[in-house]
Amino acid sequence: MKNPDRIKNLLYTLSFIALIFIILVGMKTAAYFVNIMLVSLILTLLGIPLMRWLKKAGLSDALAVTLIIGLYIICIFGFLFLIYESAYVFVSRLPAYESLLEERLSQLMDIIGGFGITGDMIGSVLKPDWNAISKIALGVIAGGSMIAMNLFFILVITCFALLEVPKVSSRLVRVYGENSGKVESVRNVISNIIKWLVVKTKTNVVLGASFGGLLYVLGVDMAIFWGLMAVILSYIPYVGLIIVAIPAIFLAWLQIGIWGAVVVIAGICVINAVVENFVFSKFAADSFQIPPLIVIVTLILWSWVLGPIGLFLSVPFTVIIIALLHGSEDTKWITILLGFDDPEAVKE
Repeated sequence: MKNPDRIKNLLYTLSFIALIFIILVGMKTAAYFVNIMLVSLILTLLGIPLMRWLKKAGLSDALAVTLIIGLYIICIFGFLFLIYESAYVFVSRLPAYESLLEERLSQLMDIIGGFGITGDMIGSVLKPDWNAISKIALGVIAGGSMIAMNLFFILVITCFALLEVPKVSSRLVRVYGENSGKVESVRNVISNIIKWLVVKTKTNVVLGASFGGLLYVLGVDMAIFWGLMAVILSYIPYVGLIIVAIPAIFLAWLQIGIWGAVVVIAGICVINAVVENFVFSKFAADSFQIPPLIVIVTLILWSWVLGPIGLFLSVPFTVIIIALLHGSEDTKWITILLGFDDPEAVKE
């Protein structure tokens, strides 16, 4: 009887792997729709604590949702305005940046010329294609209509999802029964997901505000824009802050000189260390740490499945999946194998 049991287990495992692969391919095919739904889901989960607070203040569901959506609209339009304004400032100052670059390269050649590095070698590495950069900036402005349309769909879905939130609990009771324990399990899963999203958002805001404040004090152009981008890109683990830091360091070097770039680099290291080791620890428990291997694998996986936006959604979506798997006795073994050993909380 052992052989049939082994064959049965093997077929079950292969079927499970095949199902996961089919789901991933399907998500990749429908990436546009999936991205909109995932962003809407994350905005809905972030809005639930605020909705509860507004309802405790005596507001109705409809008015609370209206205020939340209004807040989202203000934040989105503020972000879009900041993008357009920063792109305009950058394009308008390109001639000044080009002349500054020539000056900085001349200074740099005087410093490291004795090491046998020629001016051509330095220029080929540090001299950017300003025409290509300006086209990218103008392309961002031109693509505003598509972004606005996607954001409209996202906000509409988020609005109706928030209106449905108060009804979910009673529906779960009707499905599983009052004393089944399933309702409380689902509530715990949703609570863990919301907790992680809120914690990560708070941490990113602290990091972005500190980074933008540092650039503002130094007098680097578009400091507020770089700070906001740090808030958003910090959702991308490990590489997000590096992505936003590189152009900020380059601008600091152009405008201030080599010491300016050194101050920005040192500031980023200090800010990141403080935020990750103290601020995040204050907001979250130890169980909110995701194993680094899982972070890297999911980063690659979701960027392949969902495209560039998968970089931003990789960790939040992974947290949602882990929480769902952890909430079921049938799938909890998967999270244990992945390194999430706490039976009471989703280790993020």
